[in-house]
Amino acid sequence: MRHLAILFFLVASIGSYAGSGLLPLAPPRVTIVCDSKPGAPVAHGLAKLEEALNAKHITFERVDALKDAKTQQVIVAGLTGSGVTGEAGGSGVTAGADGSGQGEAVRLLKAGNRAVPDSAEALTVWKTQYQGRQVWVLAGSDAVGLMYALLDVADRIGWAVNPGQPFSELKEITERPYVSERAVSMYTMNRAYWESRFYDENYWTKYLDMLARDRFNSLKVIFGYENGGFLAPCYPYFFNVDGFPDVRMVGLSAEQQQKNLAAFNRLIRMAHDRGIRFTVGIWDHIYRGGVQGGGIPGTKDSPDQPVPGLVWGVNGDNLTAYTKAALTKFVKEVPHLDGIEFRMHDESGLKKEEQDGFWRDIFGMMKATVPDLRLDLRVKELKESIIQSALDVGIDFRLDTKYWMEQMGYPYHPTQINPEKSPRRHSYSDLLRYPQRYRMFWVLWNGGTSRVLLNGDPAYARRFAESSHLYDGDGFEVNEPLATKMEAQPHDARPFELLNPGYRYYEYEFERYWHFFQAFGRIGYDPQTPDDTWHKEFAQRFGVKAAPFIEEALHEASWVLPRIITSCYPYSSFPTTRGWAERQRLGDLPSYAKAEGSDLMQFANADEEAQLLIAGGGTPKILPSANSQWLSRVSEEILTLVDAAQKNIGSHSPKEFRSTVTDLKILSGLALYHSRRIAAAVNYRLFERTQDVSALDAAIAGERKAIEAWRGIVTAAGDVYTDDLMMGVRNADLCGHWKDELPALEKGLASLESTRQGLAAGKTASGDGAGAGKAVSDGGAGSGNPSTKAPRYQPATTADNHTLFQLMHVPVATLPAGQAFSLQVKLSAKAGIKSVRLRYRDVNQEEAWQALPMLPGKEKDVYECTVPAGQINSRWDFQYLLEVMDNNNKGAIFPDVNKETPYWIVQLIR
Repeated sequence: MRHLAILFFLVASIGSYAGSGLLPLAPPRVTIVCDSKPGAPVAHGLAKLEEALNAKHITFERVDALKDAKTQQVIVAGLTGSGVTGEAGGSGVTAGADGSGQGEAVRLLKAGNRAVPDSAEALTVWKTQYQGRQVWVLAGSDAVGLMYALLDVADRIGWAVNPGQPFSELKEITERPYVSERAVSMYTMNRAYWESRFYDENYWTKYLDMLARDRFNSLKVIFGYENGGFLAPCYPYFFNVDGFPDVRMVGLSAEQQQKNLAAFNRLIRMAHDRGIRFTVGIWDHIYRGGVQGGGIPGTKDSPDQPVPGLVWGVNGDNLTAYTKAALTKFVKEVPHLDGIEFRMHDESGLKKEEQDGFWRDIFGMMKATVPDLRLDLRVKELKESIIQSALDVGIDFRLDTKYWMEQMGYPYHPTQINPEKSPRRHSYSDLLRYPQRYRMFWVLWNGGTSRVLLNGDPAYARRFAESSHLYDGDGFEVNEPLATKMEAQPHDARPFELLNPGYRYYEYEFERYWHFFQAFGRIGYDPQTPDDTWHKEFAQRFGVKAAPFIEEALHEASWVLPRIITSCYPYSSFPTTRGWAERQRLGDLPSYAKAEGSDLMQFANADEEAQLLIAGGGTPKILPSANSQWLSRVSEEILTLVDAAQKNIGSHSPKEFRSTVTDLKILSGLALYHSRRIAAAVNYRLFERTQDVSALDAAIAGERKAIEAWRGIVTAAGDVYTDDLMMGVRNADLCGHWKDELPALEKGLASLESTRQGLAAGKTASGDGAGAGKAVSDGGAGSGNPSTKAPRYQPATTADNHTLFQLMHVPVATLPAGQAFSLQVKLSAKAGIKSVRLRYRDVNQEEAWQALPMLPGKEKDVYECTVPAGQINSRWDFQYLLEVMDNNNKGAIFPDVNKETPYWIVQLIR
């Protein structure tokens, strides 16, 4: 056995030794032609290519020129541009053999009439022949583009089944970035958890390797977000500032500060070496308690004495002066930053009356110190006066804003968000104005929704990436999975292990979310990324037979949580630090029945359907009954696919398969739970409006079925996950396990049953504000007469009314400013058309949607209308959608939210 082990080691080493010339045990089979001293991103790509060849026991050689190649299979890697434009961090890259762009790769591409797109990070992989040799040309417009080409080829060599044909899976491709910046963000909410990663160089090697492979080109690390004062502000974590001897992080030595600074700069260098730009988020400027405490016990108020681990010495008197001095030192000590993101409003610790002067001074200092450093200004409650200050000073800035509140809804900018708060709190508000004076950057707060369960679907990512181009968007950002792990826990608490020991199959937890990163990164770079990019990965992990079923099930399941958020999620749960659709029951049924969802225009709520059942009529919105049917169908489809995967996995079921199936069953269970509870909610609202106990009976029966579905979730979770998933504030129900919700659900059901018993006895049961008894008398102005008989709730026969209509419409793409908007569509339905309405507004969420009937035209099935020019404000672009109803009171909104962004945007020609 010892001899066999040695033999295996030698065989596995042949490729690398042959490539280096140290041990020429076998002649090389592959030649790599490239510069001997490439820039860092190219060197990273080459290293991964060589790893792939070694893994297949394929010997290779490295040469500088094609004429020196000794093999019949050749890879030529080179730059076609200056070689500098794609180098992350602006540190430059050696053009090498391609010099001014006239090297081997350029020469071959020109001979074959091929080219690399003239844009940053673009690439070409092309197969040709040269003097009887098979040659694959890998070319990049810059170092990052070439790195992507090398990484793609490395992956495809790894997929080869026959070692004698290492290039059998290679594809000819020419690609350029669809979204210019594709970012991942991470929080530092808990010191122990953050530092368990921060100091681990192996962790960052694996994490950044994954980001580069998946073509993310930006990483943001955020300091100060409801951290209980940790890193509020962040500067004393790295250094002290001359002139402010009293400002320090309590208990942190100079040696520890130096360690932190060195680790931070090393992390930035490692990111740049992989073509990844680095932004630091500075969200807290002074700690004053309140929301900044994050729910950590004892952090409601700012401390009145030094506290170990927190910053002491910053106060209202020295706040601006200290911040200017500290920032000046920060950008000097961390010289390779690509950007700084600032939290701008009172949740950063700044009082409203301090903000204008503070930011005016900071902008002036940054302009004088680092005029070319990009600043990201967070939009939430951002004052117009501060935006104007940034413009007046002339800093390089952009505005970044939430994509869908602090959750992960459907992949489009919401049609109509909840009006309780200003849209500037949740989305883009009225900021997409012309003439355009700043750039926008879109941030998906998926970390509040998909915290621990697997998620990833190229179709979702494709629609999301498309929507990031709104207002010529600068790109997008997604939270890393497990983003809020250990949030609101003591800073010295030991981080929990996500999965129990028998189910762990990874070194680091982020590795289990590989398809999330793959979907958003690769699709963000190129929406037409070949499907085999993930097909092959699934096959390698789950086997050829089971993989297609697991892949399809995960893609289907990845829409469950966004659907819940969009259609039936309570507004009170929108904050990342309060709501968790994966694990929360979302209150007792009376509260759940009042939820409005987070896109009020696309989805009707339970009370709206109850009113329609009572009064008659219809709505173009998706009714809860249809939504229930959609969720039920998806739940069943996921389980069917899981069952097929289990039948095809074989006798050996790997740990990753078992944990993946667990997540899929939980997501299926969540879909079933909400499907049943939505129906119960409509019945409960019918009861509240009519006082008909038959509707209450139906609601109770529905709630029992919903609880049965939740028990299925608990069974599916089993012992896979730890019992205490500490993902946020404990008293906000952001810790624990799915099984912890069962007692609360059963208590709520008992309250409903008590109410029913009281009604049967001729009296109304009493209850607290959240209980059913209170809700009986809380129907509001719409409460019906107790003698009113409730109409019967009917499950929908279809989840999608769009199939009832045939629409022919070429969307209007542009319109000259100052001109009326005339629209003509062709529409028919089997039941006949009852009404067609145009809904429109400027691309300004502060405005209400307007309605205009579309009347029959001269031709059959043609409807038309005109929006007067005076109703279209040229400061914004224009958006519209169609609401249609047939003679059976069935309706739909076009475009179809299930398939595309549910409105059309018209760019005004100014």
